[in-house]
Amino acid sequence: MTDTHQSSKKSGMAARDGALRLIHAVLSDKYLLDDAYRHEITEGQLRRLNGNDRAFAKRIAITVLQHLGEIDIVLSRFMDRGMPNKSGPLRNILRIGVAELLYLDNPAHAVVDCAVTHYRKWRKYAGFKGLTNAILRRVSKDGAKELASIDPAKANLPDWLYQSWTKTYGLAATNAMMEQFLKPLIPLDLTLKNGDDSAHWAEKLEAEIMPTGNLRMATHDRVDRLAGFDEGAWWVQDAAATLPVKLLGDVTGQDVLDLCAAPGGKTMQLAAKGANVTALDLSTKRLERVQENLDRVGLTATLVTGDVLTHETGKKWPFILLDAPCSATGTIRRHPELIHQRAAQDITHFASLQAKMLNRIANQVAPGGLIVFCTCSLQSEEGPDLISDFLMHNPDFGIEPIEPDEIAGIAPFIQNDGTMRTRPDQWGEKGGMDGFFAMRLRKCE
Repeated sequence: MTDTHQSSKKSGMAARDGALRLIHAVLSDKYLLDDAYRHEITEGQLRRLNGNDRAFAKRIAITVLQHLGEIDIVLSRFMDRGMPNKSGPLRNILRIGVAELLYLDNPAHAVVDCAVTHYRKWRKYAGFKGLTNAILRRVSKDGAKELASIDPAKANLPDWLYQSWTKTYGLAATNAMMEQFLKPLIPLDLTLKNGDDSAHWAEKLEAEIMPTGNLRMATHDRVDRLAGFDEGAWWVQDAAATLPVKLLGDVTGQDVLDLCAAPGGKTMQLAAKGANVTALDLSTKRLERVQENLDRVGLTATLVTGDVLTHETGKKWPFILLDAPCSATGTIRRHPELIHQRAAQDITHFASLQAKMLNRIANQVAPGGLIVFCTCSLQSEEGPDLISDFLMHNPDFGIEPIEPDEIAGIAPFIQNDGTMRTRPDQWGEKGGMDGFFAMRLRKCE
C-alpha cells in the first residue's frame, strides 16, 4: 500500500469518525447539527482535518439525517433478528455505511472496510465487526432494490408530521416538499445591504437574482471567502425570511421593535432600510452574534436582552416585528435534524407561547401601528390558527391584507385571507425556499 493511499484512507477514516460523532450529538444529545459541527471544528477532532475532509464528514451526517427513516427500513430488511441490545455505535456505523452506499455512491469495498475499522476505537464492541461486514455487503448488493420500494415522505417524516402536512397541504405538496428536503445541495441566498447593487454582485458572485430581489448561489465556497463578505455588502438569509420585514412597508426614519431578533438577518434588513431598530432577544450570547453581524456590514441597532413576555420598553411603537420562537419545521431542508428532534407536543407548546407573545405586544403598539407576526413553521397551529383568538382578545386590531403588487415576487405566496405562506417546494426548480407564515395586524387609530 502506498504512502498516498495510506494517508487518504487515514483522512477518510477520520472524516467518518467525525460523522459518527456528529450523528450521535444530534440524535442522542439533541444538538443542532450546525452547533455540533461548530464544536467539532473548533474544539473537536475535526479541527485537525482539511476543509475537504471536514466537508465529507458533514455531508455524511446530513445524508444520514435526511434519509434516516429510509436507512432504518433498509437495515431492518437485512437484519433478521433486529438490532442487538447493548450494541453501542453499531446502529450509527451501519447507518453511515448505508448512506454512503445508497446515496453517496462511494465504493463498496471502501465503505465496508471503513465501517469495520471503526471498531479499532470501539474495542468493547469489536464482536460486531462480522455483523457489520455481512450487513453492508448485503446492502451493497440488494439495497438499491429495497430502497426503490420505500415511500420517502412516509419513511422519513414522523407519522404526526406526515399526517399534519398531508391534511394541510395535500399529498402532492407533501411529497414535493420532501423532494426538496432530500436534495444533497441547498443553494445559498444572500440579502444585499444595498439592493441597487444586485446586478453588480450577481455578476461578481455568479449568482441569480431571485424574484424577491435576493441573490441565489447554486454552489459556493466558504461563505467568509466569497466576494463582498469582508466589505459587508451582504449577509446570508433565506429568501423567504426576508419577506416579513418587507411587509412593514416604508420604515425609513421610523422606530421599529424587532422581537426575538437573533441571529439578526431581519435586524440588518431593517437597519439597511433606514429604520431606528431596537432588537430584543432572550439570549445575550445570541445578541453578541447579532452585534458581530451588524459590525461586519456597517449597520447599527440598539440591542436589548429581554423576555418578550416580561420586558417593558416604556413606549408605544409604530412598528413591531415578531419573528416568534417556533418548531422551525419550515427550515428542515437546511436543518434535517429537526425531523428527529420535534414531537407533536412541541407544536402545542410553541403555539401557546406565540399566542401569549402576540397578546403581550398588542399593548405596546401605538394607535394606527402595525404588527408583523411570522414563524418559520409549516404547522397551521403556529400561524393561521392563532388569528381568530388574537382578534377576539384584541378587537382594536384587524388583519391588513397583503396585496400582490406591493412587494416584488410575493404574489404566489399570498393566501385568500391576506396572510402569507411560503413552502419549501415553491421555487422547487431553483432549489426551494424555507416555509414561512406571516400576517399583518393593524391597530385602529
